[in-house]
Amino acid sequence: MSLSNVGSSLTGLLKAHPGLQLLVDRNCVVRADNVAADGKVKLISGGGSGHEPAHAGYVGRGMLTAAVCGDIYSSPSVTAILDCLRSVASFKDSVIFIVKNYTGDRLSFGMALERAQAAMGFENLRMLLVGEDCAIEDSNIRKSVGKRGLAGVVLVHKLLGAMAEKGCDIEEIYNFGERLIQGNFVATIGFTFDLKDDTLENIEIGKGIHGEPGVYTMKACKDFSSIIDFAIAKLTNRVSKAADVVLLINNLGGTSEFLMGIFVNSLVEKIKPVYSVRRIYCGTFLSSLNQAGISVTVLNLGYSQKILEYLDFAVNTPSTLFGKSDAAYLPISTTIYIGIPEPLVPLNISNMYTISEDLGVKLASTILNFVCEALVSCTSMLNIIDREAGDGDTGTTIGKGSGAILEQLNAGKLDLAHPRHLLQQISIILQQDMGGSSGALYSLFFQGASTVFTYPAEGNQTVSIAHWSRALCEGIDTIVKYALTEIGDRTMLDALKEGEQRLASSVSQGLPVLDCVESFTKGCEEAARKTQQMVAKAGRASYAASSATPIVYKYPDPGAHAVSIWARALFEACKQVLV
Repeated sequence: MSLSNVGSSLTGLLKAHPGLQLLVDRNCVVRADNVAADGKVKLISGGGSGHEPAHAGYVGRGMLTAAVCGDIYSSPSVTAILDCLRSVASFKDSVIFIVKNYTGDRLSFGMALERAQAAMGFENLRMLLVGEDCAIEDSNIRKSVGKRGLAGVVLVHKLLGAMAEKGCDIEEIYNFGERLIQGNFVATIGFTFDLKDDTLENIEIGKGIHGEPGVYTMKACKDFSSIIDFAIAKLTNRVSKAADVVLLINNLGGTSEFLMGIFVNSLVEKIKPVYSVRRIYCGTFLSSLNQAGISVTVLNLGYSQKILEYLDFAVNTPSTLFGKSDAAYLPISTTIYIGIPEPLVPLNISNMYTISEDLGVKLASTILNFVCEALVSCTSMLNIIDREAGDGDTGTTIGKGSGAILEQLNAGKLDLAHPRHLLQQISIILQQDMGGSSGALYSLFFQGASTVFTYPAEGNQTVSIAHWSRALCEGIDTIVKYALTEIGDRTMLDALKEGEQRLASSVSQGLPVLDCVESFTKGCEEAARKTQQMVAKAGRASYAASSATPIVYKYPDPGAHAVSIWARALFEACKQVLV
């Protein structure tokens, strides 16, 4: 058995702790005593493994309903999240996804939320993003990245878990959590180090929990004093001085208890003049495998008089960091097979817009063929462009997704007559077969676009170019909602948005369909070319971008260029059918 096998690790967790169930092949841990439709809000969290005991260690009475565990440092799949959701909740249940603010987690949980609402019948879902890292100044945080989610998420599990167990409704719970995070009532800063000859070396402050480099470095030192001074200065930028606070001191996984004691002693003495510390939690709450490091989280009690009440609420979870009640009544933990998911809401075409059986279906088929074949043929070129500032796999990723769509099209499995269903099918294909951030973004794009093509059943309405203009806008808005990308970030959004605006303008002027499509295509192409002069502010390429050492790009952004490729192919397909 591999030493990085997540399923094996979770099976071991269940053998040591009662009251849990493991969804086999999905790596989801759920409460065995959970009852769907019992009126209580369900809390689901998760993310990449390697942060134990987060998040599976907090599943149980008083905290999480379930946790979805991805591979090491990798976001869980949309399929796993959806299967977890349907295993613990009914359509009528209220559910909150509690998600650390990382792009992969945002996209995976966001796509699951969109699909659960649109295609599975869930009516009351929310996603709470937790980002409380205070290492980076607000002025230097790109919106497309945001504050990272760190050990403060565990306090959110604890507070919201108590509220859910007490029977609070989703509005109260969600609003409590959102204001807590957005109002800067929680702040975390962490650091890593090497210990050599009784000296702290290679000190990095603000290092990420996935091994990302620190924001600041510090010279070797003989104690924690200077590190703590720096950390306190950062914490007070978020949580005002003189506040009553709770401290959560988190071992990142590789720090000895001996050193933790020394750090806590020094921290408490130095923080006394700054905060009134009402309570201290110390332990391994959210690790980074075996990284030698520590993080400090400050929770401002001034936010709510009920915080201590919620922190004191009894829990029964594998992790004993917040205490543990009698577990004798809990059943032995078990593994279960959830099986192949069935459509929870039957496909209803009676309220879907349709396209004409002859010209419309032929046009849809031709467009898909032209677009997918063009993208597959450009695989090598897109990879070359991506190597300039990325992983060099954009072409491979997009080509893989395009090939999967072509396979389903040629097999006659795509519903070409109903745009809503077709776009949802494409969304699922890309989510399952394309992979990478591109797969998640395009999956979100098509899922968002599909929402335009449903109407109250009032007869057989057909699709116009105006519908596709609105669908394009909805798809873009869905990307922005979860990717947090803005115009000018040097991404696919720059090309898409320019094309969308020109299409909307052409439609409003009443231009012929082919002229509208040509306007869209030219807008995408021109905007894609302009990305060559932009500084990357989102995605992996943004880490290499610096105003101090500006990068001169030889190529446009690969994602934007891919948009220009399929936009041109779309226009050529329309010309062939419509002229």
